[in-house]
Amino acid sequence: MKIPLLALLTGTTISGVGTAMTVLSIPWYVLHTTGSAAQMGLVGAAEVAGLIVSSALGGPLVDRIQPRLVSIGSDALAAIMVGLVPLLAAVNALPLEALIALVVVQGLTRSPGGTAVDALLPSTAKLAKTPISRASSLLEGAGRTGRLLGGASAGLLIAFLGPAEVLYVDAATYFASALLTAAFIHVDIAQAKPQPWSPKGHLAELKDGIRYLKAERLLAAVVLMVMATNTLDGAYGSVLLPSFGNEVLHSSILLGLMVGTSSAGSLCGIVFYGTFGERLPTWVTYSVAFLLTGAPRLITMAIEPSLTVLFLVIAVTSFASGLINPILLSQLFTRVPESMRGRVFGVVAAGAQVGMPLGALAGGAAVQFAGLTTALLVTAGLYLTVTLCPFVFRVWRRLDEPLPVSVKGESSGDHVGGAVA
Repeated sequence: MKIPLLALLTGTTISGVGTAMTVLSIPWYVLHTTGSAAQMGLVGAAEVAGLIVSSALGGPLVDRIQPRLVSIGSDALAAIMVGLVPLLAAVNALPLEALIALVVVQGLTRSPGGTAVDALLPSTAKLAKTPISRASSLLEGAGRTGRLLGGASAGLLIAFLGPAEVLYVDAATYFASALLTAAFIHVDIAQAKPQPWSPKGHLAELKDGIRYLKAERLLAAVVLMVMATNTLDGAYGSVLLPSFGNEVLHSSILLGLMVGTSSAGSLCGIVFYGTFGERLPTWVTYSVAFLLTGAPRLITMAIEPSLTVLFLVIAVTSFASGLINPILLSQLFTRVPESMRGRVFGVVAAGAQVGMPLGALAGGAAVQFAGLTTALLVTAGLYLTVTLCPFVFRVWRRLDEPLPVSVKGESSGDHVGGAVA
C-alpha cells in the first residue's frame, strides 16, 4: 500500500515550499524594516532557539503520542504562527519583540513535526514495500524539492507581494500538509506503554536517548560534527545568505534563484545517491561530500564572481550536500530501535541544532562590525577545519562496516533491516 508513503512525501514537499519561503522572507523583512544585520541574526537565533527546545522536549513526546497526531498538530500550529506575521504587520502591530515571540513558537513546532515524519517513514516504507535506504532518499528528495520550488518562487513573490505577505502562502502549505497527514496516513507505530508524564520521567526518557548515543560512538560523532557545521550554517542561512542577496546581488529574485539552484543541486545529489548509493564506498562518499559542501561555496561568495560562476559553484557544492543526509538517515534508521526513535532522534536533532542560535548571532555581529566578505571568509575557514575531521578520526571509518548480525537478523520489527547505505 503506497498511499501513506506518497502522502508523507507529498506533505513533506508542500511544507518544504513554505519553509523555504519563511527562510527568505522573514530575514528579508527584518533587514528592510530595520536595516540591521544584527537584528536579523537575533530573529534567526530566536527561531532556532525554539527549534532546539522542541527537539529536546519533542522526542519523548513523539514516543508518548502517536507520531501521526504530533505531525498534524505541529503543522496546524505552525500555520497559525506564520499566518499571524503578515496579519500583525498589516495593522502595524508587529514590533521586533512580537516577531521574535512568533518565530520562537514557530520554531517550537518544527522539531516535533520533523521527528514525527522521521518516525513515520519506516512504517510507511514497509507498507509500500520500499527499502529504507530508498525511502530515506525519497524523503530527503521530497524536502529538497519543496525547498527548490519555495526558494525559486519566494524571490518573485517577495518582489511582487512583499516579504510579509509571502507568509500567507507559507501558512497555507502547513495547513495542506496537516490535512494530507490526517486524511491519508493511518499507521500505528510500535510503542512501549508510556508511564504517566512527569518532568522527572521526561528527563529520564531524554537520558535514555543520550545513553543510546553514547553507546553508538559513530552516531555520537555524527551529532558532534553536524552540531559544528549547523552552527556555521546558522550564520549562513540567517544572516550571510540574505546579506549577500541584499549587498551583492541587490535582488530578492536573484537570491531566490540562488536558493532554488542550491535545492536543485541537492535534489540531484539525493537522486544520484538513491540510484547508485549502495555501490559507493560510504566513508569516502560522506567525507568528500562534506568537504565540498561548505568552504568552497563561502569562498566563492566572498570573491563575488560572475553570476555564471557563482551559480555553477552553488550547484556543484549543493549536489555534494545532497549525498550526506541519506547516508546519515540510513545509519540512524538501521542503528536505532523503532520504540526509541522519538527519544534518540529528538536528542540527535537537539544536539545538531544547539549551536545554531550562536551561529546566527555571531553571523549578524560579524556582518555588522567586520563586513560581509570577512564574515564569509572566517566561516569558510571554520567549515574547512570541521569537514576535515572524517579524514582524521578513525570512528568515521565505521561507516563502511556491515551492520551487526543482531540488526541484520532482527525479525521483531525493532530494527530496520538491510545494509547501511
